[in-house]
Amino acid sequence: MLKESVKLYKRLLPNILPYWKQIALAFVCMLPLSFCTAGIAYLVKPALDEVFIKKDLKMLLIIPVAIMLLYTVKGVLEYFYNYLLGYTGSCIINDFRNRIYTHLSALSLSYFIKNPTGVLMSRITNDVNMVQRSVNTDVTNIFKEFFTFIWLIGVLLQRDFKLGCICLVVFPWAILPIMRFGKKSRKFSTRGQEKVGKIATFMHETITGCRIVKAFGMEEYENDRFSKENNRLLRIKLKRLKIRSLSAPTMELIGGIAGAGVIFYGGYNVLNGHATPGTFFSFVTALLLLYGPIRVISSAYQDIQEGLAAAKRVFEVLDTAPDVQERENAPALPAAQGAVNFNRVGFSYDGTPVLKNINLEVKPGEIIAIVGATGSGKTTLVNLIPRFFDPATGTISIDGRNIREYSLASLRSQIALVSQTAFLFNDTVLNNISYGDPSRDRESVVKAAKTAFAHEFIDDLPEGYDTLIGEQGLKLSGGQRQRIAIARAVLKDAPIIILDEATSSLDSRLEDEIQKSLDKLIQGRTTFIISHRLSTIKNAGRILVLSGGNIVEDGSHDELFSRGGEYARLYSIYLQDTQQQAAGG
Repeated sequence: MLKESVKLYKRLLPNILPYWKQIALAFVCMLPLSFCTAGIAYLVKPALDEVFIKKDLKMLLIIPVAIMLLYTVKGVLEYFYNYLLGYTGSCIINDFRNRIYTHLSALSLSYFIKNPTGVLMSRITNDVNMVQRSVNTDVTNIFKEFFTFIWLIGVLLQRDFKLGCICLVVFPWAILPIMRFGKKSRKFSTRGQEKVGKIATFMHETITGCRIVKAFGMEEYENDRFSKENNRLLRIKLKRLKIRSLSAPTMELIGGIAGAGVIFYGGYNVLNGHATPGTFFSFVTALLLLYGPIRVISSAYQDIQEGLAAAKRVFEVLDTAPDVQERENAPALPAAQGAVNFNRVGFSYDGTPVLKNINLEVKPGEIIAIVGATGSGKTTLVNLIPRFFDPATGTISIDGRNIREYSLASLRSQIALVSQTAFLFNDTVLNNISYGDPSRDRESVVKAAKTAFAHEFIDDLPEGYDTLIGEQGLKLSGGQRQRIAIARAVLKDAPIIILDEATSSLDSRLEDEIQKSLDKLIQGRTTFIISHRLSTIKNAGRILVLSGGNIVEDGSHDELFSRGGEYARLYSIYLQDTQQQAAGG
């Protein structure tokens, strides 16, 4: 465990080094601060011997002033010490969070599919807080209390060397339980942090899915699930609490036994004239003050172990390399004409083949509709174009250029995407439409909104384009959210467009209206359309039919329907469903 701890601290060091000046100043404050505590114990002897026994008036004036000065210096130093540590810790945690967030944003979609949102949120918030306390406050406190411990040991040895040596033999026994408790605390801390991540995931799902929960009357069911997870976390926390609660009385017991022996031995020396009362009480004061540093060190050591457990989890995220990586110094992809080519492309997810040996040539400005049963690989196929995933085999090129050779930013800047789920940010309508290019002027945003038939309802909002639309746009209807997403794609004005069920949330009237605007938008642009409503893709220049990860048919609507193959079957099913819905309506 020690070797792993050292390794983790070495990895944390680059985050601490930028603030070495503040940490050095804290150490400068720490050394005299630790001396002040020992100085108070040191003054007990002259206070008793010179004032109370010898009745020295001069010492009566000097010692209170010395004590006041010690406490004043201690207070000033403690203020600067705590402020410097707090400042450094806040900066470290700020940098660390930025680093994790930046790394997360660079990870591939596959990582977010495998790792729940709540777990990742827990690592950015809860785990990073624990790391901050471990690398900053606890470590520095251990050093501070260690030096206080050394100064107090010096007082013990100076007052009674023989008795001080006996105490030094006893103290190591107090360290053994500290090490033991720290190891157990780290184990239960790891389990607790995992549970916190699960609870965060659970809460994220139930809050974002609150409509479904209420619609199906599942409140009690979800409450019961949450209660079970919460109780599991409680049991882990109680185990940690038991360990932390046991450490203090264990050390007190050891200290009590040592203290009893000291009082007996020291009292015997005073009664036999081998030591003065001042020497004895100065020794006892130093011994009692030693409990504070040992207690703080014990608590800090357990916090450090918990922090290292959190650091390990955080580094697991930072050590994850993106599945999709751009080459070093990758050039920008030149302005695309829109020719897209798939050459023997294959893709698997967790070992399961999704696409197999896809060969496809798309000319600039060509409109390609992709249809197929659920799970046939339609969305996966279009997700390979902006490199949300990389194919396991084969290559994809734009205008004859392998997209892996160019920067991701330049590639994605030339592709506009409207997906089935219109994700919007908790921001204004204006900022959501101009999300891809915040520098665009208001006039361009309004023009894009009009093209997407969104301007009318936006203008009716309380603050128009400056209206905050809530988390994921919940203040808007599904159709309104989708039209804003379409307006965002319109504004991007990219040469390649991907419409993945782009009109699925709209009623037939709005779908017809937006389809007209989309027809204008896609004119002269390479467009990939995925839609379950086969009526919307009848006029596409080419229709690809996917089945089992293969392109099984390729042609126009009339050609494919006349063949009586997979497309004809899908279209017949669609017509039957449409007729049944019409009859039911």
